Amino acid sequence: MSRFTNPLTQDKSNSVLLTISCFTAVFPHFFHTTAWVIGGSSFALIWRLWLVMTGRKLPATLLLLPYVCLMMAGVWISFHTFLGKEAGVTMLILLISCKLLEMHAKRDLYVAVFLAYFLLLTSYLYNQTIFSGTLSILSVLLLTTSLSTFQYTSVIPPLSERLSASVRMLLTAIPVMLIGFFLFPRIPGPLWGLPSDEGHGKSGLSDSLNPGNISDLALNEDIAFRVKFHNYPKDKSVLYWRGIVLDDYDGRSWKASAQSKASTGQTPPSLTSKSGIISYDITLEPHQKKWLFGLDMPESAPAIPGNPALITPNMELRANTPVISRQHYSLRSYTAYHFSKNIDPAERQLNTLLPHSTNPKTRLFAQQLRKQSTSDVQYIQAILAYFTNQQFEYTLHPGKAGLHAIDEFLFVNKKGFCEHYASAFTFLMREAGIPARIVTGYQGGMQNPIDDYFEVRQSDAHAWTEVWLPATGWTRIDPTATIAPERIHQSFYQANSARGFAAVVSSVFQNQSWPQYVQMYWDATNNEWNQWILGYGQQKQENLLRSFDFDQLDLQKTGIAAASAASALFVAAALISVLRRRKQLNAESLYKAFCEHMAARGVAKAAHESPTIFLERIKQTLPKEELHNIEEFLHYYSRYCYAGHNDNEQASFTRLKNILYRIQHEQ
Repeated sequence: MSRFTNPLTQDKSNSVLLTISCFTAVFPHFFHTTAWVIGGSSFALIWRLWLVMTGRKLPATLLLLPYVCLMMAGVWISFHTFLGKEAGVTMLILLISCKLLEMHAKRDLYVAVFLAYFLLLTSYLYNQTIFSGTLSILSVLLLTTSLSTFQYTSVIPPLSERLSASVRMLLTAIPVMLIGFFLFPRIPGPLWGLPSDEGHGKSGLSDSLNPGNISDLALNEDIAFRVKFHNYPKDKSVLYWRGIVLDDYDGRSWKASAQSKASTGQTPPSLTSKSGIISYDITLEPHQKKWLFGLDMPESAPAIPGNPALITPNMELRANTPVISRQHYSLRSYTAYHFSKNIDPAERQLNTLLPHSTNPKTRLFAQQLRKQSTSDVQYIQAILAYFTNQQFEYTLHPGKAGLHAIDEFLFVNKKGFCEHYASAFTFLMREAGIPARIVTGYQGGMQNPIDDYFEVRQSDAHAWTEVWLPATGWTRIDPTATIAPERIHQSFYQANSARGFAAVVSSVFQNQSWPQYVQMYWDATNNEWNQWILGYGQQKQENLLRSFDFDQLDLQKTGIAAASAASALFVAAALISVLRRRKQLNAESLYKAFCEHMAARGVAKAAHESPTIFLERIKQTLPKEELHNIEEFLHYYSRYCYAGHNDNEQASFTRLKNILYRIQHEQ
C-alpha cells in the first residue's frame, strides 16, 4: 500500500499547511520572474511536500548546501549582484523555498512565516491588480493560520476553527488598515515604484517607426489609456490621439529629430483658427516614456501634480519625467483647427529631407505626378487616388521588405499596415517638396457601456501623415482612411475577423455577446480599482481631508491626523479589552472555586490543562450521574468568557454561579 493512503497526522498536516502557505506567498512572483527561478523554487517546495507525505527526514546539510549554493550562483549569473530589487526578491523566493527544507527548531517555523509575509509584500513592487490583492488576502489568511498553529502547546483545534480565528483577527485589523490607507501622507509618484522601474518598458508605441512596429501591436489588447468624455464627439473619425511626431528619415526608419524634442511651453505655439472643443479626462497607463496622449489638437498642456507637462514645437505633449505610474490628467482639444500659415525655413528643410540613393522608382513616380499636378492639393489627391485605384490591401502580414522598402510596397506587394501607408505617403510628399512628417498615436477606441469610460487599447495604435499647406499650415492626412475606411470608424478587431483564441470563443458560443459583456464588466471593475484604490494619491487625499474642513494641508498635518485617528482606535480597543478582562476575572474567581472543589474530590487541575482537557480527565474519574452540572458549568464558562452572548452580563454571571452552587452541594 502507498505511503500516501495513510491519514495525515497532526504534525504532517501542520507541515503541509505551512508549505502551502509559503507557496501562496511565492506564487505571485511566478508571473514576472525567470523560468529557472520558478523551477528551482517549485522543486524545493515539492521536495518538502514529498518528504512530509512519505514521513522521511529533512535532507542533511551536506545535501542541501550544494543546492542552495547552486541557486545563489544562478542569482549572481543573472543579475551580477545580490543587491537591488530584482536580485533581492529572487533571493527571497529561493531562500524561503530552501528554508522549508532546513528546520530544526520552532524558531525556524517563525522565520519561514515572517519571510513569507515579507516576500508577499514585495509582490506589490510588480503588480497591484485586483487579482494580486485577492491572492494577498488568501496568503495572509493561511500564513496567519500557520503562525497561530505553532502557539498551541496541547490539543490543536481543527483547521476550520483556526481559519475562523484568523479571519476574525484580519477583520479587526480593517479599521487600522482604512486609517492607514486614507490618512497616511501621500507623496507624488508611485508608492510601490523604485527608480529602477524606468528600465523595464512595457509594450506600446516606440519613439521610432520601422515596418511592422505598429502591426505588432494590433493583436495586443492591453489598455493604453482610458478616457472620460465631458462632451462625447458625434463623429468617431475625429478620434485621433496624438502622441509622437517623427520627422527624421534615414532610409529605413523614422525618428524624432533633436529639434522636435525641444520643449516649448504650456500652450500650442502656432494654432490660429480653432473650433469643435472637446473636454475629457485621461487615465494613462505607465509606459516608461515621457510622452502623453491627447485628442488632436490639445488646447494646452495638462496639469499633472509632481510631473509638469509641456508642448513641443511639433505639438507633442511631454511630461517632465517618464510615466512610470498611472497618470490622471484633464484636457481640452479642438477637432477643427488651423496652424500658422508661415513655416520656418529650418523647419521646412527638416521636413523635406530624404536620404540619397533610396527608392528610385518612388522618386521617379513622385516627379511624374508632380509635373502633372497644378497645386499641392491636386498632387495629394493624385497620390490618394493611386492608393484607391491600384487595389492596395490593408493587412497585418505584408511580407518582408528589402533595401528599397517603399518601392516594393508601392509597385510590387501593395500590401501593408498603417505605418507602410504613412511612410510611403510622407516620402512621396517630401520628394515633391511638400513638408511632411509622420505622427504616431492611437485612433478610435471603444466605449465601455458599464462605466461609460472610453477604452483605447494598444491594438488601436495608428500612424498618419501631416503635410504643410500654405492655406492651412500643418494638415492631417490619413492615407489608411482611403484604403480601409472601416478602420477609422471601428477598432481593429471590429474591422477584422476574429483570430486565434477569439475565433475559438466565437465558434463555441455561436457569436453570442455575453463573453464580450463579461470582458466589459471585468474592464470596468479594473478601472474602478485603478481610479479609487491605485489612483488614490495626494490630490484625492487632500480633497478628502478638505471635505472635513482641513485646510492648508501638508505632510506634517496629514501625519498628525493619521496618528490621532489610529491612537483613538487603539484607545477604544484597549477599553474594550479592559472591560472584557474584568468580565473574565469575575468568571475566573468562580472557575478557581470550581477547580478547588474538584481537587477536594480527588481531581486536581494541572497548570497546563485547558477546561476541555480538564473535563475529559474528570469524566474518567467521577461517576456519570455527576457530570451533567460539571459539563454545563465548563461549557457556559468558556462561552461566557470567550464566545460572547446576548444575555445580560449580570444575569449570565448569576447563572454561572448557580451552576457552581449545584456542583458544590451535590452529594
